[in-house]
Amino acid sequence: MRLETKAVKENSRELRIQAMNEIDAKPVRTLQDKMVKRMYDWWGNWVPDYEGWLKLADSLYAPDAIINAIGGEQKYSDYRVSMKDQRDRCTMEMGPIMQSIVGEDTVALVYDMYLMPKGMEDKVTFTMTVTEFNRFGIVDGKLMVTRLDLYTDGGNMPK
Repeated sequence: MRLETKAVKENSRELRIQAMNEIDAKPVRTLQDKMVKRMYDWWGNWVPDYEGWLKLADSLYAPDAIINAIGGEQKYSDYRVSMKDQRDRCTMEMGPIMQSIVGEDTVALVYDMYLMPKGMEDKVTFTMTVTEFNRFGIVDGKLMVTRLDLYTDGGNMPK
């Protein structure tokens, strides 16, 4: 899928929804098609507030998923706490998926993430490129992410 419009923080939601609708219009024939659809639906429905994110995240990540993000490998329950801490400090926006690749049980994504420190949202935006690998499995009859490995380039955040 190719972005026809340059993605920026301000049009990210619109572009995520557009991509979700394009994927939803395609036939789903294989497990890999289902995994890609799950990720694009997750992306299109993603919301910046913690409670909204939590509701979506609980439907994507298996309760015992391993998450390698925000400081290292952790259980999904701990990742939820890490995300709450991050959301308490920053407003977050996700850019549209710039690239996705699907393998046997894994969907890899590349996108930009925008973090704006609370109280400075109109002054400072840290933009980082993220690559993540979402491994899927069937959990209680549902297709869910059982492992997430997330890597960033650090963006323009101060070191």
